[in-house]
Amino acid sequence: MGKKKPDMVVEQPQIMEYPTNVGAPAFFIPDVLKHKNEKGVNAANYFNVKFEELKNEYIKLIKLANDTDKVYNAKYNFVPCVGKVYHLYKSSHEGFFLSIISPNEWEMKHEGSYKYTSHNTWEKQDE
Repeated sequence: MGKKKPDMVVEQPQIMEYPTNVGAPAFFIPDVLKHKNEKGVNAANYFNVKFEELKNEYIKLIKLANDTDKVYNAKYNFVPCVGKVYHLYKSSHEGFFLSIISPNEWEMKHEGSYKYTSHNTWEKQDE
């Protein structure tokens, strides 16, 4: 068994790509977003646009997951067909249930219309 080294000691500090002790000079990663030249501004704009796109996609995905969960937890006794629109209603004693009957043909509390997709998800339709 080798001799125990004290804390904060590195065996070969000269080959490390980063500071290895408290007294070593700090290293910095260049921040391209703070450059004032045209390329830096363009890069910052690209990152901002991409971030907004990803954020919007994330919001859509969460909404789709919530809608799908809501419909799958509803009661229905038929096999839904891909591409068809079904209507979700709320019953006072049974909770949510899915139906093929449209809201203008029935006097139930309509919660929304949902299209069954080939990904086995339920997309809420705009009313």
